[in-house]
Amino acid sequence: MKAPRLPANERERQTALNQLRILDTPSEERFDRLTRMAARLLNAPIVLISLIDHDRQWFKSCVGLDVSETPRSISFCGHAILEKQPLVIEDTWKDERFCDNPLVTGAPNIRFYAGTPLHSADGHALGTLCVIDRKPRTLSEDDRQSLRDLADCAEEQISARELAIHYREQELEQKNDSLAMLKQLADMVPGGLYQFRRYPDGRMSFPFSSMGIERTFGVTQKQAREDVRSLFRMIHPDDLATVTASIDVSGRQLSTWSIQFRIRGQEGHWRWIEGHSTPQKLSDGSTIWHGYLEDIDDRKRAMLGLKESEQQLRRLFELAPSGILLSDYLTSEIIDVNAAMLKSTGYSKDEFLKLDYRTLLAPDHVSRRTEALNQLRQTGYFGPIEQNVINREGVIYPVVLHSMLIRDSSGRKLLWVLMEDISERKKIERMKNQFVSTVSHELRTPLTSITGAIGLLAGGAAGTLPEKAQDMMTIARRNAQQLATLINDLLDMEKLVAGKLDINPEHQPLQPLLEQAVFTNQPYGVQRNITIDPAPCIPDIKVFVDGQRLLQALNNLISNAIKFSPDNGRVRLSAQPEITDGKPTVLIAVEDSGEGVPEAFRDQIFQRFAQADSSDTRSQGGTGLGLAITRELITVMGGEVGFESLPGQGATFWIRLPVANSDDS
Repeated sequence: MKAPRLPANERERQTALNQLRILDTPSEERFDRLTRMAARLLNAPIVLISLIDHDRQWFKSCVGLDVSETPRSISFCGHAILEKQPLVIEDTWKDERFCDNPLVTGAPNIRFYAGTPLHSADGHALGTLCVIDRKPRTLSEDDRQSLRDLADCAEEQISARELAIHYREQELEQKNDSLAMLKQLADMVPGGLYQFRRYPDGRMSFPFSSMGIERTFGVTQKQAREDVRSLFRMIHPDDLATVTASIDVSGRQLSTWSIQFRIRGQEGHWRWIEGHSTPQKLSDGSTIWHGYLEDIDDRKRAMLGLKESEQQLRRLFELAPSGILLSDYLTSEIIDVNAAMLKSTGYSKDEFLKLDYRTLLAPDHVSRRTEALNQLRQTGYFGPIEQNVINREGVIYPVVLHSMLIRDSSGRKLLWVLMEDISERKKIERMKNQFVSTVSHELRTPLTSITGAIGLLAGGAAGTLPEKAQDMMTIARRNAQQLATLINDLLDMEKLVAGKLDINPEHQPLQPLLEQAVFTNQPYGVQRNITIDPAPCIPDIKVFVDGQRLLQALNNLISNAIKFSPDNGRVRLSAQPEITDGKPTVLIAVEDSGEGVPEAFRDQIFQRFAQADSSDTRSQGGTGLGLAITRELITVMGGEVGFESLPGQGATFWIRLPVANSDDS
């Protein structure tokens, strides 16, 4: 017997065979079909598809034998793979290579053998398709061709298997890459991805959980799979019942599970978590949820804080003593209204929300509508102004109105409107003005008599008075004059408020009016050793004013400047032309050398009875009406009043008047 030698490329051949992963695999019909066909076509009792391994020949398909392999050293196929052509042994007893082979001398008693090599796709001989008989025989040319054809079919099946393995490996590799990528993505997702499964017997598990679950909960993937209750123990006691109930509902209805709840984080603090998942019913009756959990603690706390702020603002809105409404800027549709507005107007909330807020305003508002819209467009704010409002019963009452233009998150223009009912304030002011007017008139007649009597006595009508009495008479006369001034101021203010003060404007040169104002206040300045510097280079212009009322305003400013300047100080009067809003004006300024206007007093300096020092021991006298009267007088005559002041550097009060045109009348 001659053992088959190894091919020169044995290592590469063996590698190619191993890569097929065909050795020791179960039988396959596609190969068994070929061996059955070969047995019928060639009338052979034994047919094999044999593959040559390291030290054996293994049968992928076999007809007529009940063994799956034999040693390679005694194999016929080991010789056949060395040939390019089929190996045919017509009578083994006559072939010295095989005559004493155990497979010839013993079972299966081979007398005839014909084997065609089977090759891999890259040309390596892997084994054979062989037919075996227990008697000598000769193959015809047709038999040889049939054997070759069947061998080719076997090779094609081997190649198909090889190709299938290649594609399967490629597919598995792609799947593995995809799974690896999905795992990376899942681990990078904020929060965590998971699968939660609940079995029919009530058991629960997390078959899958990403690294986000471990980051958020501090529970590893193994713990999540094996000890699901550890996660449930982390849920806030107040939220646990809601979470479990929501899982029950989702599992029963197969509806999306979506909830926010609190867990105890790794640092020991409660944190807000949001969960979403989709349930799926499995064939064993269990339910599996595919979803994610996200840490929303910062967002949730900000939302809760915002909600709390909104509630607080809502309380302030409802408790505000002034009426407030919110409306659409373009359509005037009322969006919201507070209780104070409903109380003052007499409407129910449902009735009010159906109104156009403009229907609340009395007709005199129409003239101000253009002004209000322009101001809102330019500054986003309008007011405060006094306005008459009509309530549900048709009664008109006064309010102070403010409005502010805003935009909501979508860019929609909204208008906040605040209306403060000032009916009571107006009523009190009318009562006060009537009282002041009545008292002032009642005081004027006896005061005139007293002042006249004091003047006669001081002039010697009753004879020469002793020096001491003369001094007392001088004091009485001065105080009577101050009281007369107070009464006159009170009456003037009452007339100005009521609109009854006679104002008779006419064209007048400015210079004589300024000179007269300086002359009138010179005695008071001399008394205080205050120098009044008259306006240098007074422009040669005319103003359209009531000269007496302008002098009254200037006297108030100059006497105030003297009053608040230190002894031996200076008061400067100036005038200069300007252009204001494209129109010629003149600015008249009175500058003192005092301590300036206190910061806390600036907002109320032009109010009636306002005093920077209102104590009983203040060093400077006065009624607190001078500046208020000045502003009212100048405003009535079409001008403006204001001031500028720096601490410790005096104050400058100014009057701006329009320059007279020839058309003024």
